[in-house]
Amino acid sequence: MAKKSKASLSPMKISSKFCNLACTRVLKWWKNREVSASVGVSDGVYKRIDGYRYLHIYVEFTQKNADEAPVDLGVMFAFDSKGTMGSRRYINLEENLSSPQGLNFISVSGEGSWHGSQTKVSRYMARFPVMGPYVQVFLYNRAPKKRKVSVWAYLVS
Repeated sequence: MAKKSKASLSPMKISSKFCNLACTRVLKWWKNREVSASVGVSDGVYKRIDGYRYLHIYVEFTQKNADEAPVDLGVMFAFDSKGTMGSRRYINLEENLSSPQGLNFISVSGEGSWHGSQTKVSRYMARFPVMGPYVQVFLYNRAPKKRKVSVWAYLVS
């Protein structure tokens, strides 16, 4: 009996033979952590994210009114769990920009993420390329009152 060549296989059979599902993982930093007024916090722990391509960080915080100051997110990538060579600033060199190019601070504002008076929460998600094998997050409550904050992440290969 003659073997079928790959050319005779349907495209569906070929693609399903070689496709793999993306590897994913959920990280949880905080769930309903109380953060004092006008304070920045971190748990001081670097989480290993090596082998993933993208980091999607979800932030949720209590907010009664649309005009309240937000909770901001800072992200720091490093080479090990001790934070070696850790940096919250990066530069993405582009051909079409004149030099010198400035450093960008990895910080995301939660401004404008309010979901309305029914839920009294704000939520936003920030997507980052993985820029190191370890990551740590920081929160800054810009409001002059306590907030409850949750931060989770979804990693995708």
